[in-house]
Amino acid sequence: MNLVAKEYVATRTKKDGVLILSEMAGASKEMNEALMINPNNFEQIADAIKQALEMPIEEQISRNTILQKRLERYSVEKWAHEFMKSLDATKNLGQVIVSEKLNDKLVERMLSDYKKAKSKLILLDYDGTLAGFQDNPQNASPDAALIKLLDRLNEMPNTDMVIISGRDKETFEKWFENKDYSLITDHGVWLRKRTKEWEALERLKNDWMENIRPILETFVDRTPGTFIEEKKYSLAWHYRKADPELAQIRTIELNTVLTSLISNNDLTVLKGNKVIEIKSSSVNKGRAASRLLSVKDYDFIFTIGDDWTDEYMFEEVPEGSYTVKVGF
Repeated sequence: MNLVAKEYVATRTKKDGVLILSEMAGASKEMNEALMINPNNFEQIADAIKQALEMPIEEQISRNTILQKRLERYSVEKWAHEFMKSLDATKNLGQVIVSEKLNDKLVERMLSDYKKAKSKLILLDYDGTLAGFQDNPQNASPDAALIKLLDRLNEMPNTDMVIISGRDKETFEKWFENKDYSLITDHGVWLRKRTKEWEALERLKNDWMENIRPILETFVDRTPGTFIEEKKYSLAWHYRKADPELAQIRTIELNTVLTSLISNNDLTVLKGNKVIEIKSSSVNKGRAASRLLSVKDYDFIFTIGDDWTDEYMFEEVPEGSYTVKVGF
């Protein structure tokens, strides 16, 4: 378990000193502030030693302070508790829900139910569902064909169409400013009904970003093709353009680091389609959907999305609703 590395950090009472750690060591997954090296790359080892010898004392203290706080939080007792908790949770696993591929027969039944219904709700995810993914998320703006489709859905009688997305409010304001669509943004923080003003569904703080952003920045530096998308209430690390094998390694590392770092905070890590997002655990699309369902009764509900953030929405809608997962 490479405990020597952790012991070194724990014994630095003055918070000075520099840890050089192999990226292949298990401890590297939660000690990202160390100088990471490939032990087979002699030039990289030499460069890391030089960097360590020349590192200002202020930077040494900064790195070791973060490392010591993380090691103190993620103690052996906490590790054992979480391990046993996860093991115990396997006893309560429910029946596995098997997805059914959407075919002509299901579509016909769905359309029939829609026509017979008197009050209908359609919940639409945006990225990966209404629009394809782009290397730059801001390039995924709706085209004319999508706007035409949304206009038709929005004009259907007795139908409430809602676009529910992790996108920020400012982006949707820019894209749909002249449309009277109902919009939910930031995974459920903001709601705009038709042409009404925006209302906050949740009250959130974002001061935690100052501590999380430097972690993501180090992973951007170590993983070519990745970048950070900063929203008002969440941070997202995109790796769509990164080398697949390297991205797989880095996502495991980042998830381990973030999990230990946010263990005592009201935050959660969401794994989307080629993206890892950190946001408040008190906000999700399911909570937002439940608010819509609490103020009006619907006899037809259709929801569609493409990743795990939409599973909260699928879980919240009542039995008998149509929940469609896009992709494989």
